[in-house]
Amino acid sequence: MVAELEGALAKMTGKHRVALDWFNENKGEIITWSDIQKFSADHSRLVNQAKGIYKPQYTDYALSLRTIQNGPYPDKDVEYRPDGSWALHYFQENQNPAQRDREATNRGLMRCMEDQVPVGTLVKRQPKPGVAYEVLGLGLVTKWENGFFTIEGFSDAGEVHDTEQPDAALLRATNGTISEAFDAENDQDLREKTLAQVARRRGQAAFRAALLEAYGGKCCVTGCTLKDALEAAHIAPYRGDHSHHVQNGLLLRSDIHTLFDLGLLVITEGYRVKLSKVALEDDSYANLESTQLLLPDDQTRYPSLDALGRHRKWAGI
Repeated sequence: MVAELEGALAKMTGKHRVALDWFNENKGEIITWSDIQKFSADHSRLVNQAKGIYKPQYTDYALSLRTIQNGPYPDKDVEYRPDGSWALHYFQENQNPAQRDREATNRGLMRCMEDQVPVGTLVKRQPKPGVAYEVLGLGLVTKWENGFFTIEGFSDAGEVHDTEQPDAALLRATNGTISEAFDAENDQDLREKTLAQVARRRGQAAFRAALLEAYGGKCCVTGCTLKDALEAAHIAPYRGDHSHHVQNGLLLRSDIHTLFDLGLLVITEGYRVKLSKVALEDDSYANLESTQLLLPDDQTRYPSLDALGRHRKWAGI
């Protein structure tokens, strides 16, 4: 299935469409809670302050959902893809999956799934004071199972991945879902998919090789020299082969790469490490705060300050 964003948006009108357009136009931005409230007051309500799922009274469809860190529900981390799409596994309102349809919010998401109506999605990235959310953009509800809704985000080209053949991002986003029985053969298949994703995530061979050379085979944050643990991280999101420029890359240990991709670790204008409040609470990473980046000997290969600045803005740190 390939769903076109324009066609999906055309199904909605009025206040609902105004709100969906806001999610689409602000995709990838970090927006403060006060700005979200202001738009809601001036134009169209975007979220329900009391609940993660917002289903307006004027429609049978859910309009938006938002995740929070350390919330009451076991939502999974967002899984991002190079084409701008993403996958999210979002737990329903009501802890008991058997009671799904008792909640109007869940029924609204089910209607979105049935009629392929898009929903706006927010992820909390900054706690009080100064609460801020990352706008993931719009996605389609593609599945419900054991209490979890699967949301597939539209790519930058306005398409949604084929849910009949889930990729590694979706497999990670749905990892942990309760299954009826352990399937050893399926487990092997998941291992192979995971290994394939690791290989892809390291970047194309030339890009990774260029970063390994530029940084002397060392993670630029930790100094790790174990090549099998080092990955080619894009600073600005991958948008094609032109993104594979050494100045748009960092050579990072795999776990540091994950922190960077999630916006939990950024690099300052002085090429120093800065951690989010969440990352600082973990003793295994707190010592990285203010660490000076290990830079290439060749200054023309330094990471782009502009790209790093855009990453900091996105991360909200």
